[in-house]
Amino acid sequence: MHVMLTSIDYFANAYASRVNRLIDGKGHGKKIVGTLCLYVPDELIYAAGADRVVLCGGTNITIPIAEEYLPRSVCPLIKSSFGSIVARTCQGVGVAACPHFDLVDMVVGEATCDGKKKMYEIMGDFIATHVIDLPQMPAGPEALSYYAGELKRFKGALEKLTGNTITDERLKAEIRSANETRGLLNRLYEQRKKDPPSISGMDVLKVLQKQYFLSPEEFRHGLHQLVDEVEHAPPIAEHRLPRILLTGCPMASGNTKVPRIIEEKGGVIVVEESCTGTRSFGEMVDERRKPQLTALAERYLRIPCACMTPNARRTEGILELAESFDIDGVVYYTLQFCHGYNIERFRVQQALKRKGIPMLSIETDYGESDSEQIGVRVDAFMEMIS
Repeated sequence: MHVMLTSIDYFANAYASRVNRLIDGKGHGKKIVGTLCLYVPDELIYAAGADRVVLCGGTNITIPIAEEYLPRSVCPLIKSSFGSIVARTCQGVGVAACPHFDLVDMVVGEATCDGKKKMYEIMGDFIATHVIDLPQMPAGPEALSYYAGELKRFKGALEKLTGNTITDERLKAEIRSANETRGLLNRLYEQRKKDPPSISGMDVLKVLQKQYFLSPEEFRHGLHQLVDEVEHAPPIAEHRLPRILLTGCPMASGNTKVPRIIEEKGGVIVVEESCTGTRSFGEMVDERRKPQLTALAERYLRIPCACMTPNARRTEGILELAESFDIDGVVYYTLQFCHGYNIERFRVQQALKRKGIPMLSIETDYGESDSEQIGVRVDAFMEMIS
């Protein structure tokens, strides 16, 4: 099951040249900001004249160094990310972090899960860290006003870091740029409603993971080519495949185990309700809304992360995606010790059960030791929904 999409090569080969451009920009005085969450608006970072890379770790490599500081019973994404930051500043640890970690001038955290909040406190010992507080009961004008205030504080931190003023004109241009990218991603996902689709879930995942490393212009350039190609490409199979909605934890770069197994076992992922999926582009910023910081706050507070409570928006969104993409089953993927998504699983499963939609739950880490077991369970799930 594979369609050779030549435009995928652009994303596969983009990282090395991107790092070179980051190094060149840093040499000319450009500041580089590292982020770990969708709740941090890229629009503000770029409007300040800075560049942005995402620091979410998706591999086991840096976890041992992180466990010298953090408990083992913390999710692997937190440990992998933190370990990469520590490895860049500790000599002789024997851990090779991705090159872009070495270039970051400031990390911007966000008060989402408890593990990340406490991790940022320790991270501040290794690199300048700014934390955006997040109202975790997002409904109502008080939450919106508070979060807009936090974005104003973040704006000030960026202006201090870069020495540049974030003007209304600059911010308006970046909001328009980000909305254009979101529009392209929506076009790509529309093509996945075909049965069979013309692009695999693994190929989409590789593209979405790259958006967090590339500049907006670089990512949009490749995305234009991909969408144009997918719109005219043949289906990936000659017969119908079990259509899967994948939901749950983020899938940081390097973390592809579960989606890979799903598609190796004959399913096709047609939509992801995750931070590496529809949460990253499903809502536009209202370009006419004033003030602009309030418009940003409105859009970003609508992200249905499991850190929010109550979080009926996420369950409702999953049901809407299940209908819109004509899915046969849901795979609910969580990382070990990710309590928010693990606990929300019950509500999601109950809602899906009422609609007669089967769900398979998979809790795992970044290792490969459980791959065979996951494969057996996915195999049985595919047989059940086929």
